[in-house]
Amino acid sequence: MNVNFELKWCDVYLQWNTSEQACLRRNRSEMFFGAEEIWTPDIHVLNGPSSEEKHIKLRYPILVVCNGIIRWSYQQKLIAFCEVNVVHFPFDRQHCKILLQSTIYDSNQLKLRSLYNVVRLYNYINTEWSISHAKIEEFDLYNANHKSNFSTLKIELELHRFSRFYVLKIIIPFIIISSLAVFSFCLPTDSGEKVALTVSVLLSLTIYLQLISEYIPKTEEGICTLTLFSNLMFLLVFLSCIFNIFTIFIYYHERNTYQRNLPRRKKSVLFTVNKSLIELNKQRWAFLRKRKNIQNHLPERTDVDAVELLHDIRYFRQSLNNMFHRRNSLFTSSSMCLSSFDFRHPVFYPTSTAKKSMKTIATVIDQILFVIYLILVPFSIFILIHSSKQSYLDSLKRTNTTNQLIDIRKSTTEPVPTFRGCPI
Repeated sequence: MNVNFELKWCDVYLQWNTSEQACLRRNRSEMFFGAEEIWTPDIHVLNGPSSEEKHIKLRYPILVVCNGIIRWSYQQKLIAFCEVNVVHFPFDRQHCKILLQSTIYDSNQLKLRSLYNVVRLYNYINTEWSISHAKIEEFDLYNANHKSNFSTLKIELELHRFSRFYVLKIIIPFIIISSLAVFSFCLPTDSGEKVALTVSVLLSLTIYLQLISEYIPKTEEGICTLTLFSNLMFLLVFLSCIFNIFTIFIYYHERNTYQRNLPRRKKSVLFTVNKSLIELNKQRWAFLRKRKNIQNHLPERTDVDAVELLHDIRYFRQSLNNMFHRRNSLFTSSSMCLSSFDFRHPVFYPTSTAKKSMKTIATVIDQILFVIYLILVPFSIFILIHSSKQSYLDSLKRTNTTNQLIDIRKSTTEPVPTFRGCPI
């Protein structure tokens, strides 16, 4: 944070009179000194890194009044480390503490007091966080290295994250893409697009998870709500793909079972004879056409004998076909008699009566899964809403004290300083 420090203290060695008169409010004089010319308190942030910009504050001048009151205002970039709890991300509220303490002066030599009872905000820019609560506390903190107490000033801040960006850019598109898996149960099984839709949604979510991984805090202390929500929606889409495959398996199992149970017919002697007669018939007709076109001077009796021979071959072929069909009918009737003694499960090996209801069962399963997913998707959204409320309730339990935060731009009265002047 860019903090404006305003320090006031008394120095009895920096008091003087003007024109042989006492330093009063009417005729008091003021002087400016450099930070290296007079004594200044050495204050640093206890829970932050070592300040590398300490020399910057030495550029600001120090105002000294003739009665010994010294005022020093300077700006400094303040960095403090805070423990972050990302369980309710992106609806989280973080609590940070800033500990200000002297470097070498203990509480017997230097006492830190709050100049105001409030934390004043001048031009606070709301980026991702907003300060919603502040508290100032003064206490002595024991230092084991120096074996003494040091006067410490603690400022507690509650930071509220703006979640509109995450809702509009991450949560809402993720819900829209995941909701397409629900409507896959409404597609007819004959269309063949049920699995294609769920797989497409699954691939889209995989790519989307890679994109939003940069915005999710990387920590091992607790699982954030956004990660839990995205994994839950991804699991629902994955299960919908599995359920659709199972539904298609039930729907088309009747056809696959029938084709698999058809007996493999071996080539019998009758089939070989029939095929040979067909080939003989083709060769005979080709020979007759060739003979008729080339040798037209042959006697007419030859053509008549050839035609009579073809009639005999056709009659013999028809007789063989009739015998072949009768044999197949006998084989089918015998297989139906044997099927009455089938002990296989009717779901996976349906009988003639169960085959008619398999498509109905697949349709009913689709309807049941559609209702279940129609409940689970809003339930996952409810997790986000509950996380937002739980984060707000947790912040109320922690910040049950008076809020000492005041925004100068919105306030009409300036806070009164608690500094009462130097002791006489």
